[in-house]
Amino acid sequence: MPSVLVVIPSEKEYSFLYPECEVPGLGVAQTTDERRYDVAICGVGLLNFSVNLFVLLARHRYECVYLLGVCGAYPQRGLGVGDVVRVKNEIVGDMGVQEQDGSFTPWSSLRKSDSVGYGENSGTLPESLRDLPSVSGLTVNCCTGTSKLAFDRSARFNVDVESMEGAALFAVCSRFGVPCFEFRAVSNIATDRDPSAWRIPEALAALKREVLDKL
Repeated sequence: MPSVLVVIPSEKEYSFLYPECEVPGLGVAQTTDERRYDVAICGVGLLNFSVNLFVLLARHRYECVYLLGVCGAYPQRGLGVGDVVRVKNEIVGDMGVQEQDGSFTPWSSLRKSDSVGYGENSGTLPESLRDLPSVSGLTVNCCTGTSKLAFDRSARFNVDVESMEGAALFAVCSRFGVPCFEFRAVSNIATDRDPSAWRIPEALAALKREVLDKL
């Protein structure tokens, strides 16, 4: 069985990146080229992704896990649509409480000893992928839909991009002691919600060219 696992959040991302492979459901598919690694869809969001990844790592001991997917970039962080990045660390961004005045207090501010931040485990990044820019990410359950929330989140947590699974990757792989890396392509700027401005196929094409073809 291959020693490398590539995990994809959604079926849409998987079908674009691996058109030659059957959709594996809750299991894994094996690539058909000479590289021979496993690939799986782990689901969108912290809960689905973490549960499914946990099951996969409990079944087989992988030497490394890669997460490939799209993300939104926060405004004024130096990123544009189509950029491909390595997310080196993640913070859980909407875990906390809403105060009476409507403001948000992060969980980390309420419980100083409880960390909601996660980063890469020790591992060797392939030389072909070392030139990609590294950024900080925010993992959220509710994606940004206004420019106000975008600036608040990026400033509060000092992060560059947002997704819905990154922290789950780092947390689960850390518990299993498996090195992991997260690569994302920017499909949109996280601001006032406008699906017509999203460029998901273009972002996935860049991700395939800059990461997948070099694994």
